[in-house]
Amino acid sequence: AAVAALVEVLDDAGTRRCVETERAMNRRLHGSCNVPVAGYCMETESGLVLYGLVGDAASGDLVRAEVESSGREGGTALGEQVAELLLERGAAEILARI
Repeated sequence: AAVAALVEVLDDAGTRRCVETERAMNRRLHGSCNVPVAGYCMETESGLVLYGLVGDAASGDLVRAEVESSGREGGTALGEQVAELLLERGAAEILARI
């Protein structure tokens, strides 16, 4: 508890929301260090935007998706929404080959 109190001042709420959003997308896609999944979340004036990508270096296939949320919600719902878009656009096939 004492350490938590010391590092609490280092917590940036916006960064935490973005990291949680990126992790939700990665979790839904079963991402790991060996899976070609990329996610980048950033705060905008109106909320959060998450960019997602799944690629296959061997074939050059790339699938991209982005969703912007209104407000500052983000988190699991936004990450899962981008993951579902990626899967609908062909990411499932790419991930099955890897």
